[in-house]
Amino acid sequence: MSLKQPAVWSDFMTAIQQITAVLIVVCALAGPAQVYIKGEEKFILIKYIVEVVTSALSGVIVFLLLRVIDMPEEWLAAFTGIGTFFGLKLMNVFYKILVGRLRVIFRHDEKEKGE
Repeated sequence: MSLKQPAVWSDFMTAIQQITAVLIVVCALAGPAQVYIKGEEKFILIKYIVEVVTSALSGVIVFLLLRVIDMPEEWLAAFTGIGTFFGLKLMNVFYKILVGRLRVIFRHDEKEKGE
């Protein structure tokens, strides 16, 4: 009977997970930079940093969610990269939907109270 050795960093990080970590960083930097590279917006460093952090968090969330459902690591890396690159845009869409619905609900309640 062999004793189980404590896990070390090299055991934890497989090659695919290392690629995924690099994808998160690269896509978090590249995704928010699109609008500045295209010249659609004026570059503001603080806004860019916030967008990079938000995109990176989005990628980590996608990674953890896909990891829980035991998705193959190759797909996990691909979807994590996509989730990170477009993470800020997806979060903005969800925010607008949520806020829009809340406004509709509150406006409806205000109309009922006013009548």
